[in-house]
Amino acid sequence: MQAERNARWVEGGSKTVVSRKAEVGPDGLRFAALWTRPVPAATINTMATASQPNATTILISGGGIAGLTLGILLKERGWNPLVVERQAAPSRDGYMMDFFGTGWDVAERMELVDAIRAIRYPIDDLKYVDDAGRAYLDVPLDRIRRALDDRYVYLLRSDLERVLLDRAERVGVVVRYGTSIRSLTDAGDRVDVMFEDGETAAAGLVVGADGVHSRVRALALGPEESFARSLDGRVAAFSTPRAPEVGRSVVLHEEPDRLAAFYPISDARMQAMYVFRDDDAPDFVAPDDRLPLLRREFDRGGWITSRVLQDLDDRTPMFYDALTQIVMPRWSIGRVCLIGDACGCLTLVAGQGSHMAMAGAYVLATELSRRPDDHASAFAAYERFFKPLVRRKQDEAARLATRFVPSAGSWTWLRRLALRAIFNRFLLGLVMQSLGGRSVLRGYDR
Repeated sequence: MQAERNARWVEGGSKTVVSRKAEVGPDGLRFAALWTRPVPAATINTMATASQPNATTILISGGGIAGLTLGILLKERGWNPLVVERQAAPSRDGYMMDFFGTGWDVAERMELVDAIRAIRYPIDDLKYVDDAGRAYLDVPLDRIRRALDDRYVYLLRSDLERVLLDRAERVGVVVRYGTSIRSLTDAGDRVDVMFEDGETAAAGLVVGADGVHSRVRALALGPEESFARSLDGRVAAFSTPRAPEVGRSVVLHEEPDRLAAFYPISDARMQAMYVFRDDDAPDFVAPDDRLPLLRREFDRGGWITSRVLQDLDDRTPMFYDALTQIVMPRWSIGRVCLIGDACGCLTLVAGQGSHMAMAGAYVLATELSRRPDDHASAFAAYERFFKPLVRRKQDEAARLATRFVPSAGSWTWLRRLALRAIFNRFLLGLVMQSLGGRSVLRGYDR
């Protein structure tokens, strides 16, 4: 096992230089980030040597929500984080999510709320429709906002990542894309890291923020199958031309073992999410095989669910994954620690994965800053406080998963009655508090 690890980020061989690059996302939100490109090693001043590590540098594997949040918080508290991300560029896809509760709390603490509120989508209400497109539930979005004291928005995961990237650029966090870890080696007072391109480095601490299929977790704590808990579902998400039936509404259509949701993101585009149960469907599907699989699964789908898939361009990028939680007895070993989905994936059933990813990063950054010379105690305090909160959310999601998508045995009239009760204007505030409206960090380090 890669146990006791020390040292800080050291670069050797062909190195990188940072440059700023601006991009415009599909919703028109402009952002800038620190990018890297190869340059000769002789032009770079090394930050430390392997035998004399820079005691304030932390390597974060994963440039998503958890990794960027941690990088920002550590940088602002005097550490020197370096974020490496396997993807070649920032994400532009992913599914739509409700952002509120714990996530909003962390965003307020990080002063990100104004940037988040600036992201707007043409959404007026939430509807559930039958096979003919008739709405049997119509909830004004303002009702949900009022239930949460106007601390609620719809966001794409990539929206939140762009907001975080912009902050990372402003505070000077280096984010290095197209970089993944091949191996971690215990060197006693550091972690020696080898990347897939053959480059090597030394890091004082390594944090795995690299998602449900974490490479850091596999290297340091064991294979994914040792910690995976299936919730018996698959999810796919993609962007597509907006169907006229969707209008300015988030529209959901349910049928036995199938759910489809459509979110307008502009006058011309919408985001679609398809969730289904099928014991024979694989957990991993190659990109070129995802659309054919969805077309088979929803070939008799009601309302517009089948038509949208049939009309979809075969080259459309598509997110696809199994609904799998990661449940672990420990989140750290030596100088390696995990955050976010890498150690506590809830799945989208919980509707709070990004919230808890940000919260976990906040707690870890706080505990490390309280104990800058004692990472073992910081990791222990992080786990002691945060792991029970994640476990409770996971158990809630596992129970909810049996009802998230209707089964063949579901009573349609009873399910619709329950939905009307949940979104009743008099009960919605209490319901939303129980579904994550109350921050898990209330009273923590304020």
